[in-house]
Amino acid sequence: MNVETEALRAATLAETGMDGAGPVRVVLRGLFMACAACGGRGLFHHWWKMREACPTCGLIFTRSPGYWMGAVGVNSMMSGLVLLVTIVISFLLVMPDPSWQPILIPSVLAGFGAPLFLDPMTRTFWTAMVALGRPPGTEGHQTS
Repeated sequence: MNVETEALRAATLAETGMDGAGPVRVVLRGLFMACAACGGRGLFHHWWKMREACPTCGLIFTRSPGYWMGAVGVNSMMSGLVLLVTIVISFLLVMPDPSWQPILIPSVLAGFGAPLFLDPMTRTFWTAMVALGRPPGTEGHQTS
């Protein structure tokens, strides 16, 4: 990125709380565990412990009580999709004589593993969805 574009993004970030990225880029940032506002990394202390604010731009993630319930819903839907795909693929692989073990074992592993694996991605994805619907402005940033 050239210096002029970088300066424009920094000014937009300071003024509006978002760096001017389009909706597709914001969603992709969320899916790849980056900050929705600036694209910064390092949002997690470890896999299941998210920082309170972005270390790059200061976007505060928890904007109201119950904020993460949306991320729980997204995690449930994504995990359900992973489980459904696992069941269908397992069933198709054991055709024409399906037995329960080759279907049940991968399904149980996916059912328990998917929510744990998808947790950080669903948190940042939820943050991106909220940032698109209700941009943070100055309310979502720390004051210096």
